[in-house]
Amino acid sequence: MSSQIRPDRPARPPRRPPPPPPPPTAPTGTPPRLGGVRTTLRGWWAEARGYQRLAYLVGAALIVIGLAHAGMWALAGGSASGAVSWRKPTTFGLSFGLTTVTLAWVATWLPVRKAVGWLVAGLLGAAVSYEVAWVSVQHARGVPAHFNDTTPLDERLFIAGAVMVAVAIVVIAAMTLAAFLRTTAPAPLALAIRGGLVGLLAAQATGLWMLLHGLALVEDDADPLRRSMGTWGAAGSMKFAHAVPMHAVQVLVVLAWLLAWSGLPQRRQARLVALAVVGYAGLFGVALGRTAAGLAPVDLLDAWTFGYMAAAGLLAVPAVAAVAAVAARRRRHAPSP
Repeated sequence: MSSQIRPDRPARPPRRPPPPPPPPTAPTGTPPRLGGVRTTLRGWWAEARGYQRLAYLVGAALIVIGLAHAGMWALAGGSASGAVSWRKPTTFGLSFGLTTVTLAWVATWLPVRKAVGWLVAGLLGAAVSYEVAWVSVQHARGVPAHFNDTTPLDERLFIAGAVMVAVAIVVIAAMTLAAFLRTTAPAPLALAIRGGLVGLLAAQATGLWMLLHGLALVEDDADPLRRSMGTWGAAGSMKFAHAVPMHAVQVLVVLAWLLAWSGLPQRRQARLVALAVVGYAGLFGVALGRTAAGLAPVDLLDAWTFGYMAAAGLLAVPAVAAVAAVAARRRRHAPSP
C-alpha cells in the first residue's frame, strides 16, 4: 500500500500549542510595565478557583463601600475620632476588603481542597460582610457600633459582630497554619506570606485586647460616646497598635512580588524579605510598647522614636534594593536608540 495520504482524507491538524504558563513569580525578560501588570492581574483572575473569585468579588465590593464612605466623609466633613465617625465605615470597608482579596490570592499557594475552599471563602465572606454592613448601618443610625448595649437590638448586633470576628480569626489561623506546613510559593514569597499572616494574627490579638478592655469599661458604666474604648492608660492608642500589623501581609507580599522581577538570586530575595519582616515586626513592637505604656503613638522628643527609625530603616532597605534592582534591569533591557 502506498504510504501517501489519500486526496480525500484531510491531513491531521497540527497539535494545539500548550496553554500559556501562569504569571511567573520569578519572571524572566523585561521587568513589568503597566500593561504587564494588567496582564498578570487578568491571569490571576483567569486561573482563580471559584471560591477565590467569590472572595475577590466580596473584597472588591467592600472596598467600594469604603471608598463611597470616604467620598461622603470628604463632602460632609467631620472628625476622624469618636464612636460615631465617618472613619469607621471607611476604614472597615477598605481594610476588610483589602484583607479579603489578599487572603483569596494567598490561597493560590496553599493546598486547599475544593470543598474546603468554598467553606472557608463562604465563612470569611460572611464574616467580613457583616462587619462592614453592621458598622455602616450603625453609623447611618447615628449610634456607636462597638460596646453599644443601649437597646436590645444594638446589643444583639454587637454580639453578632464579636462572633463574626471570631469566625474570621479562625479562618486566618487556619491559613497561617497551612502556610507554615505546606506552601507551593517560592522561598521569598513563602516567607512574605508567613510573616504577613502572623502579623494579621497579631492584629487580631490586639483587637481582642481592645475588646476586653472596652467590655471592662462598659461594666463600669463608661459611655462609649464620651470615652474612647480604645485608649489604654493616659494616651495609649490600642487602635494604632491594632492597625500597624493589620496590613503587613500586603506590604510584604508586594515587596516579594517586586523582588521577583528584580533578577536578583532567589536566596538574596529571601534575605531581603526576611529583613523586611524583622523591620515590620520592630514597628509593631514599638507601637505595642508605647500603647502598653500608656503613651501616644508618636512623640518626636521620645526615646521610642529611635526604635521607630531603626525598624523603618530595616523595612526601607529591602524596598529600596528591590526598586533599584528593577530599575537597573529595565535599563539593561531597554531598546537601543
